[in-house]
Amino acid sequence: MKRNLTLPITFACLLFTSEASAQGCSDAGVCTAGPLGDITLVGGSGKVGWDVRNEARMMFSYAIGEQRTTILQLTPELKVNLTERLRVQARIPFMNITGNLGSTSGVGDPVVTASYAIIKPDAEGLDALLGVKLNTGKAALTDDSLRSLPMPYQTSLGTKDLLMGLNYRNRHFTVGVAYQLVVADDNSNGFTHENWQDVPEAQGYFESSGLMRADDAVARIQYAFKISRLVIQPGLLAIYHVGPDLRQITLASTPERISVDGSQGLTLNITADARYPIGDHWSLEASFGTPVITRDVRPDGLTRSMVLNAGLAYRFGK
Repeated sequence: MKRNLTLPITFACLLFTSEASAQGCSDAGVCTAGPLGDITLVGGSGKVGWDVRNEARMMFSYAIGEQRTTILQLTPELKVNLTERLRVQARIPFMNITGNLGSTSGVGDPVVTASYAIIKPDAEGLDALLGVKLNTGKAALTDDSLRSLPMPYQTSLGTKDLLMGLNYRNRHFTVGVAYQLVVADDNSNGFTHENWQDVPEAQGYFESSGLMRADDAVARIQYAFKISRLVIQPGLLAIYHVGPDLRQITLASTPERISVDGSQGLTLNITADARYPIGDHWSLEASFGTPVITRDVRPDGLTRSMVLNAGLAYRFGK
């Protein structure tokens, strides 16, 4: 037993001793969509498999964002099997964000996906993913003076995105690749330092007026193992922002968009998922993520130094 605990204890120490001031990019939608967010099952005999039942889940998320903003999310999620191979998933977050410029709350961007089992789950499985992230707003929330708040305070990214991916599972290992394509940009954020020049705290946020967000390419690898009834799944999550974001400036009374230097590049996160079953239908679930490599500039407001999720899942059907 002592030998079996070495890996999880070492991994936990790495997670919780990560530098608290590190800055990274959290999931914009695709990283945990459909099968990419599943936790591998490890049976009593050590056999690895995947639960093919329907699932209802409620997750609570606590995150520390840009300028130490606090982001709280409550996310109901439903997965339903339409056939033996086809599954649909829908989730929508309810958000509360607090920081040194005030607080906001509201419904976040919903994600709806369909996944198809090209290889049905057993000793291995391969799923294809297709979905959408919709926007519930235009990232245009303001303070009491009607000044546009920075993107970390917005409950919506203001974009409609297409999500595509493949997720392969072979015994304890899971490998996934995905792409998040921005197909419609409704972002009308207007945050600039000039509009907040009387507030020193505002100068530390990235400017995002007229923001046009670039696409994301994602790759993740995870390994699942079991300690008694607890399944632990550590991994690495890489998010590559494939191009520079654009933002609007005004020159000689003429607005134009410019590239945001430093906004293109890689974010690499250490992650860990856990599941503890309570009977045949219920389970407690948790996940943690923190960055070890980040982009220099992140005007989309998705900076996170730490994300912690905890929730309850109920599985039903065959």
